[in-house]
Amino acid sequence: MKFQLKTILFLFIALATTGIFTACSEDDDLPNGGKPLISYIRVTRPASSDSLITKAGQGAMIAIVGQNLQNTREIWFNDQAAFLTPTLITNTTIITRVPSNIPLDIADKMKIVFANGEVLEHNFVVDISEPRIDRMQSEYVNVGDVATIVGDYFYEPLTVTFVGGAEAEIVSISADYKTLQVRVPEGAQPGPITVSSNFGESESNFWFRDNRNIIASFDVPGITESTSGLWHGPAFIKDNDPSITSIDGKYLRIIQNLGEWAWFETYVGPSDSKAAVETKNIPADAFTNPGKYSLKFEINTLADLTGAHYRMHMGPKMADERGSIFYNWQVNNINTGGTWQTITIPWEDFWKANGSFSYDANGYGVSFHFSGPNAVNANFALDNMRVVPNVNP
Repeated sequence: MKFQLKTILFLFIALATTGIFTACSEDDDLPNGGKPLISYIRVTRPASSDSLITKAGQGAMIAIVGQNLQNTREIWFNDQAAFLTPTLITNTTIITRVPSNIPLDIADKMKIVFANGEVLEHNFVVDISEPRIDRMQSEYVNVGDVATIVGDYFYEPLTVTFVGGAEAEIVSISADYKTLQVRVPEGAQPGPITVSSNFGESESNFWFRDNRNIIASFDVPGITESTSGLWHGPAFIKDNDPSITSIDGKYLRIIQNLGEWAWFETYVGPSDSKAAVETKNIPADAFTNPGKYSLKFEINTLADLTGAHYRMHMGPKMADERGSIFYNWQVNNINTGGTWQTITIPWEDFWKANGSFSYDANGYGVSFHFSGPNAVNANFALDNMRVVPNVNP
């Protein structure tokens, strides 16, 4: 009996010892002794797979390359957790996206947490984007009214500055940081706006209250008089209206129910009329480089204009050509609900549709009229038509 106990004890010790040495031997065979290691980080695009990086922008997909990474359970960039997909985790690679959320504690560190609680840190910078300004809902807004700026990366704290140095009051920022509302301050002057955050600042390519190259302001002296030379328009040009507040002096105000293919002229004048006075403001460069310019104007609708065909003719032979040569603005999803909105049309499209007419420093005849296959309840105001560059000089 004693012999059997001694034998069993010996075998147990022998097996335990063998297990210890076997385990040590297996760990020794693993890269880096089985300890997690990050060798480098690269982008995931096949064409740039050899590009090693030490920083990346929000939302960027990256590949973390190293050893013994298979037991990864969490990855943190600063204080923001990344989303992990188990099938994109191997012993040598982790593919993930840099979180888009803004960190509150910026340490410029990436932290990997493993199943056994072990933590591996690596220096990595999340390149947080500066504000991006795409457009304003309306580029013309009165002092004290709220302007809506559309873009991205509007991270608080923010400063919005107008030409002249006036700073706006921040009214609201959307949850996705893509829409910013500000109250227009006293002293705001025409020109680009600047949006600044802790991560940089950007200047808009468009101008607030853009007063460059105005071709239809409806403010030309005498334009509402019978001597203006306009065939149509004087009766529709108003100083104000109980339903639509002015944003810059007079504007074109239309209230008309139109049937299918009704021909209704809203603003028509030959090249020697008051309508042509401002068309000479179109810069010569817009004819040489039409793709670099846009036709813009503000519109305010009290009824849905969707489905309307608004034919815009401009050129030296308006009387003969306005019925056959024109840019047909087919209105889609235009229902501003009593607020002003900026409309942008590629100048090149407008110019080519009007026969690619030549530059003339004396100006051009114009004809803006409705005619199309749909009935339309035309109840709107229009102001400040202009031809402006797409990028600030």
